[in-house]
Amino acid sequence: MRQITYYEKADRLVYLEEKATPEFWDARWQAEGTPAPVSGKPEVVTVTEKYLPKGARVLEGGCGRADKVKSLTDAGYAAVGLDFAAETVKQARITYPDIEVCEGDVRALDFPDDHFDGYWSFGVIEHFWSGYDDILAEAARVLKKGGYLFLTAPWFSPYRRKKAGRDEYPRIDPASEPDAFYQFALTRQEVCESLAAQGFDLVSWQGRSSAVSLKDDVTEFRRQIDWLFASRGSIVKRALRRAVFSALDSYCGHSFLAVARRSDRPDQGSQPNP
Repeated sequence: MRQITYYEKADRLVYLEEKATPEFWDARWQAEGTPAPVSGKPEVVTVTEKYLPKGARVLEGGCGRADKVKSLTDAGYAAVGLDFAAETVKQARITYPDIEVCEGDVRALDFPDDHFDGYWSFGVIEHFWSGYDDILAEAARVLKKGGYLFLTAPWFSPYRRKKAGRDEYPRIDPASEPDAFYQFALTRQEVCESLAAQGFDLVSWQGRSSAVSLKDDVTEFRRQIDWLFASRGSIVKRALRRAVFSALDSYCGHSFLAVARRSDRPDQGSQPNP
């Protein structure tokens, strides 16, 4: 059973459930099976098109079942997927024989310097108790000057920070990594400072998936908006639901999407206002 706790010393939320090992991901992706086809243009393509031309070389570090690599490839990008879960990589190659997927570690990439125009990281950095600076450093190394990093992870949002300040999360102060550690939720300030330290300039930051936070976290007005979660049959209600969740993303988004541009050198990243 998942438990969300507050680690004040690190100023992070800590999700306790199960370690995100290669074996964990192999079992999870095997249980979920082949990804369902996406209707319309996938988000990964929509976002990438804002910053990179077709034909650009794009890496997804921690690609899982590689469905996003497939979407990028089909959209005209020279996409490569990498994951540390060996069986998942094997299955991705079977499911999508026309894409490039390899086994590897995002903390020690087997690619040359200045190799990619873009790098996608969907929900990866939060799973490492020891931190993610080495992941960002490797991303900076393999990206060309002016290349883009697209980074998502769970967000220690303003709403969640408010909850933590009211002691609505159990507090922990572990001496070492908990056996059941699954992931962190990270603050904007921490992520921005880490990006800048590795030579990235923040271009865009947006909260995402506030509906997840509303289901998991929000208690103050959950009853009043409960009808929003059961309104699939009404076009008006669906439109209202989208509008409500979009408006709340910047306050109680479950995750964030940060877009950052690689600068000349690691000491040239900007220190954006968190």
